[in-house]
Amino acid sequence: MSVVIIGGGNAGLQVADMLRRRGYDQSITLLCEENHLPYQRPPLSKKFLEGALDEVRLTLRPEKFYQDRSIDVKLGTTVTHINRHEKSVLTDGGETLAYEHLVIATGARPRALPGHEGRGDLFFIRTIDDIHHLKAALPGKKSALLVGGGFIGLEAAATLTVLGLKTTVVEAMPSIMPGLVAPELAAFFKSEHEARGTTIIEGVSVSNVDSKPDGGFSAMLSDGRTLEADLVVVGIGVIPNTEIAEAAGISCDRGILVDEYARTQDPFVYAVGDCATGVVTRYEGRTRLESVQNAVSQASVAALSIVGEATPYRDLPWFWSDQYDLKLQMAGLSRGYDQTVLRGTIADRSFSICYFKSGDLIAIDSVNAIKDHMAVKKLLDGNINITPEQCADVETPLKTWV
Repeated sequence: MSVVIIGGGNAGLQVADMLRRRGYDQSITLLCEENHLPYQRPPLSKKFLEGALDEVRLTLRPEKFYQDRSIDVKLGTTVTHINRHEKSVLTDGGETLAYEHLVIATGARPRALPGHEGRGDLFFIRTIDDIHHLKAALPGKKSALLVGGGFIGLEAAATLTVLGLKTTVVEAMPSIMPGLVAPELAAFFKSEHEARGTTIIEGVSVSNVDSKPDGGFSAMLSDGRTLEADLVVVGIGVIPNTEIAEAAGISCDRGILVDEYARTQDPFVYAVGDCATGVVTRYEGRTRLESVQNAVSQASVAALSIVGEATPYRDLPWFWSDQYDLKLQMAGLSRGYDQTVLRGTIADRSFSICYFKSGDLIAIDSVNAIKDHMAVKKLLDGNINITPEQCADVETPLKTWV
């Protein structure tokens, strides 16, 4: 027996680690497309870009970790073909690897600016090499245009502002962090960025980016305006890497389709992390989650399935974003909410927004309010409901209801 894992991100590592923790003693091969051992991605747009965190500290586990656990790590290796009939994969180096169980953890790639695919002079934030590329371009630069006002765009804007660049964020939707947070929370973060000198333009898209002879850029907006910048960073979302699965006849729909046990329709093939669209059993419908929590949770579910301890995915989704001195922590999924309750005072820069649906608490977004975040995680994990009035009562700690 053997397990082959395609993808050297957090999800791929967690599958291998959990297999060994659960006593799996057969061959494990971890195929990493990048020439780096699995590493943390969240710091890339923040401390790593800023220079406050070195590459060694990004690495999730040292090389000895893999050696001690007999996990065969192959760096710089891309899988070009999956043969489900013969239960094998073919690499770009011409090597054929047989498997008993295959785990696809291919992650996702940055979405290119439409009409600008393949442009090597535009920057992205997804990999260590992306950040090395961006950092090498920073000396002498005075301004930056961030295309996209989601978490990545805003985190990068905050970091580049700290580094002394004049930043502009352009978001095509009516507000930044579209579809992710309540309007009042988006407005708060907008004001915080603008207070530090960042220009935020909402409801307008970037239709074209031209390179200038002096090395800068001229960006045409959909409303006819033109913006000048020394560098352009594109952060308009990601595309799940499903091509290798699709070519093997594995069902995909905006991600590789898996059940609550991380299994595809092939009982010997699993998919985990950013590339997988799974069943989150506490919420309706299939969901593809881009988070460290999901990578770890779904990977653990896959490993348990492989060793015969099948356990359905039931973990609560949670996320975070650091922008300047603001820590946004999110628990649950707020989609479909019909009521929000503010806990605390926005002006204090420490508050929470609780999301309700038909009277039930479904999620919380906390800014510099870790106690609220931790308490609601426990409430949601325990299926304990509180009322909007209880949520708004700042005199009573939320942990009271746990």
